Amino acid sequence: MICFRRVLQSWLVFCLVTMSFGAQVPEDMGPYPVGVRSVSFQHPLSSASTVTADIYYPALSAGNNAPPDQAGGPYPFTSFLHGYFAPPSFYSDLIRHMASHGFVVAAVSTQTGFFQSIIAEAHDAHALMHWCDDRNQVGGHFLEGMLLPGPWSAVGHSNGVAAIFELLAWEPRVKTVAATEGNWFTLPTVGQFQGSFLSVGSSEDSLAPYGSNARRYYTEASNARRRVWALIEGGGHNGSLDFATAFNSLPHATQNRLHRRLITGFLRAELSGEEDLYHHLVGEGISAEPVTREGDCMRPVLWTRPAAFPPSGQQLGVMGRPLDALSLFYVAGGTSMWSPVGANGGGGRLLHQSILPATGIGAYIWVPPSGLDSVRFVGACSTAGAPARRTRRVRVDFP
Repeated sequence: MICFRRVLQSWLVFCLVTMSFGAQVPEDMGPYPVGVRSVSFQHPLSSASTVTADIYYPALSAGNNAPPDQAGGPYPFTSFLHGYFAPPSFYSDLIRHMASHGFVVAAVSTQTGFFQSIIAEAHDAHALMHWCDDRNQVGGHFLEGMLLPGPWSAVGHSNGVAAIFELLAWEPRVKTVAATEGNWFTLPTVGQFQGSFLSVGSSEDSLAPYGSNARRYYTEASNARRRVWALIEGGGHNGSLDFATAFNSLPHATQNRLHRRLITGFLRAELSGEEDLYHHLVGEGISAEPVTREGDCMRPVLWTRPAAFPPSGQQLGVMGRPLDALSLFYVAGGTSMWSPVGANGGGGRLLHQSILPATGIGAYIWVPPSGLDSVRFVGACSTAGAPARRTRRVRVDFP
């Protein structure tokens, strides 16, 4: 029997030598120019008497107060919650990058002084979410018609991660959370969260060492339908900022690029349904980067990519729960339809069976038989003693 691990290792070496590095990846700027507006307002949900914030959005041209691209909307809505002594302007590269991929990002700018109140930042961010949601309905406002009705997402750095989990006690519309170098505070909402969760840590984080902070967020979020762990090897606490604040083994520019990739790719995958982007987040598309990754998904992920070798092959990536029994099925396009949901993949032909490793992430390369012009794939992941859980269905057309 051929050892799949050796085949995959050989395939990866081949890819690194032969693949074009000009392909679009999530850290590349998106298609939208980005506008920025600073706002201030009073709101009954806030802690501050006046809430200030910067709002980044897809625009017709780039710059402050640029006209919004309302024709391209509505867009997914996310909030950004800053860390200690760090206004949104410190994260402008990351936030602009998110907005360039078609997100409206509201970044609260209160609690940026030496004496930060995490609970106050949570209240102010909560007020900002609802203020933006209200302005989405106001004729003539720059946010008119710009926001999708939900679900919402939130991105936080350091203490901002704790602030997100504070506001989750009051705001059920936040279903996706991306946390980077989170500073751990014991909050019951971490274990109660049932949405999608990304926790990014850095191995040289001396301010909030990842083992007892970012990694603990990942561990405690055990009820998340999807949780993803990414450890940036050689990175420090402030890799998401625009500028370096300390010396780390990994250059700051690389740290910042990886934060842009992980956070923006995760939001696009979860909020825009672009699950194939998981190839660049946890799959072979990130294998050459200094990132250790892991997943634990009650709702399994399936992504597909053309395999570089052989030329006609297809790579299937899956993220489920560690040690899940994985079965991959396919149906030739036009030959039959999937039957109703079943443990065996819904009537498809069995393609592959294996056990997912402790990372929860697996890959398989499939070479289609001659004569096929399209196929549909689906995966079934099952934990011992539990019913199978199916991935999405993916259709792939061949030239």
